Amino acid sequence: MRFEGSESIRRRREEVRAFLLAPERVGRCLPDLQELEVADEAHFTAHVRVGVGPVRGRLRLDVALEPGEDDAEARISIQGSGLGSGLTVRSSARLTPVDGQTEVAWQAEASVSGTLATVGGRLLEGQARKVVEQMFGAIRRELEAEPAGEAG
Repeated sequence: MRFEGSESIRRRREEVRAFLLAPERVGRCLPDLQELEVADEAHFTAHVRVGVGPVRGRLRLDVALEPGEDDAEARISIQGSGLGSGLTVRSSARLTPVDGQTEVAWQAEASVSGTLATVGGRLLEGQARKVVEQMFGAIRRELEAEPAGEAG
């Protein structure tokens, strides 16, 4: 499954990138977060609630945050397990300054195995897209709620 979208954030590119590379900050933006454990400056584990069709429960997500090839990119890699399922998500965000804001153009590729993969393709794809969109929307809201210049 591949998804893409964008968010306009009323913050400088440096502030947005610093947020995307901070485990304790970006981790709080995961939808249905139940528990967050920061391992180091680039890794965290999150436990999230999952509900896709009849499959309901909790997933463990091991997350790595990586700077991109330049200062206009950030990457998020997720390995998930639980409910007899596996999940891999690779996401990147391209940060472009536009009229005092930052346009965050993101793309994500996800693959699922096990019990979650048996849920109908459209249902699973729709839920996965919703989760990624909710996460980037939460990142925008968190950043814009902070006083300018303090997001970092």
